[in-house]
Amino acid sequence: MRTSLWLFALTAVATETACIKPVNTVPAPVTPTAQIQYYDLELPADLEVKAVDFSATTYADVSGAPQGAVGSTVNGRAFVKVYAVQKTTGEQFLLLYEDITRRRRPVQIIRFVPGADAARP
Repeated sequence: MRTSLWLFALTAVATETACIKPVNTVPAPVTPTAQIQYYDLELPADLEVKAVDFSATTYADVSGAPQGAVGSTVNGRAFVKVYAVQKTTGEQFLLLYEDITRRRRPVQIIRFVPGADAARP
């Protein structure tokens, strides 16, 4: 019983600590003399890119203590969104890439399919 309680407390602390880290940060500004940064992103071979979009958003992380002290930090997330079509079938996909400095593959691949009411004239 005591061992499982200790394990539960340790798991809770580890989970809380892991949640504090930002998932992804917006790329830092570069100086005018900095070298060009190149990234290779993987795309399934049978898809043809139709459009690409880069977007980033920032958010504030605010924390407080019982004594009234409040602290905040600003974090951000950046995404590359790729709209692609399967070359032979015409199926449409949205690929989402995140943290492209460390991850080359999409984090999500969304396939668009006709809805039940799409067959109506």
